[in-house]
Amino acid sequence: MNPILYFIRDIRKTGAVAPSSKYLCSDMVRFLAKQVQKTKSPLRILELGPGTGTLTKAILKVLRPEDSLDLVEINPHFCRMLRREFSHPNMQVHYTDLLEFSPGKPYDYIFSSIPYESIPEEVSKGMWEQKLKLCKPGGFISYYKYVNFNHFRCKYEKELVSRFSIDRTFVLRNFPPAQLFTLRIGQETALLQPQKPRRKKQPAKPRFMLTA
Repeated sequence: MNPILYFIRDIRKTGAVAPSSKYLCSDMVRFLAKQVQKTKSPLRILELGPGTGTLTKAILKVLRPEDSLDLVEINPHFCRMLRREFSHPNMQVHYTDLLEFSPGKPYDYIFSSIPYESIPEEVSKGMWEQKLKLCKPGGFISYYKYVNFNHFRCKYEKELVSRFSIDRTFVLRNFPPAQLFTLRIGQETALLQPQKPRRKKQPAKPRFMLTA
């Protein structure tokens, strides 16, 4: 098992102070509910770190029969609980590390309850890069931070939020209060690598011609 898996599994137990409130979950699925109404195509949805399934329940309420939901959870106890509590024909629970998850097809919508502020910056950056690979161009990524962790420990995350954020919502009726971020990922692939500053073109040197 990847050493990162053990690390994330341990902090996942304390990453959430309490289960997300129904108000936070309702706000998180708001854009998904709109997409379900607007599109006739089946949607692929991914939830990262579902824990006890509070957000999962809200997602399943807006899913259509043709849509699918994958849950990636690193805690075996939560995996057993999710499989026991939820029975949906198009839902699968994956006991695996996000960095090792390879579904084969990208997702239209990704939800995340992973406690990024408890994770070293280099690991957090790797997780964000993986999420970008798993998200379709034009797809959504929705996640939250507790208000007391409103800063960005990971510079890469901050850059993504500044580029792709379409909504930031404070949810006070949650313990602790949280800020919800919704990103819509664009077509840019250069985003995956740091952009290098362009070199300024040097003025062309004058050319001299000798004539007889």
